[in-house]
Amino acid sequence: MLGGKLLALQAGLVAALIAGCTPGPTSSPRPSPSETRTVTGVLPPAPTPRPADASPAPTLAIYPRLAIPPGTTRCHTSQLEVAFNGGNGAAGSVEDFFELRNKSQQGCWVYGFVGFQMLDGSHRPVGPPAAWITDSYFGKSDPPTRIFLPAATTALGVEPRTGHAFFNVFTSDALCDSNQNPVDSLEIWPPDEYQPLTIPAQTAYARFSACGSLQLNPLQIQPQPSLG
Repeated sequence: MLGGKLLALQAGLVAALIAGCTPGPTSSPRPSPSETRTVTGVLPPAPTPRPADASPAPTLAIYPRLAIPPGTTRCHTSQLEVAFNGGNGAAGSVEDFFELRNKSQQGCWVYGFVGFQMLDGSHRPVGPPAAWITDSYFGKSDPPTRIFLPAATTALGVEPRTGHAFFNVFTSDALCDSNQNPVDSLEIWPPDEYQPLTIPAQTAYARFSACGSLQLNPLQIQPQPSLG
């Protein structure tokens, strides 16, 4: 009986020794966390932003200068008509456009500056006298030159305007309230004439007004002064 117990005890010791020498179950290997790496590369340059498509700047209309036939005389007031074609402004300065046409059946020529006077509703002169200039905030006019106005050209304001003459008036819209002294009509004297042409200061789309000084370009063959 005692021998059986000793055998059982020895068997248990042997089993314990074997268990202690046998490696335990291994767990599945876990990868180490990935190392964060910053990769610096050469990137293509950022694209240059393109401005939104804008309307092209209006082309400056320059009409051909017509030769003056021999024996042609100077234009008189009764042969001419004039129109106010509106204007534009920038930085408190205003540029107004005027167009002159020969309405008669005989060609004639004009030269130099027109006379210009603003009138109120009672037909009384208002505003300062006009000064004659060839350079302005908006550009330079051509020097005074004789301009031939043939007969049978298109009406005022209708293309092509070849054979018409143009002049510009420059003033300000920031020096006063033009509504307090509204301009009702305009008197325009063709060069070297004593009888003016009188036209309304307001059209269906524009009204002529002036503050401060009043300046005029000479008659020319283009509606606007040159930027060059």
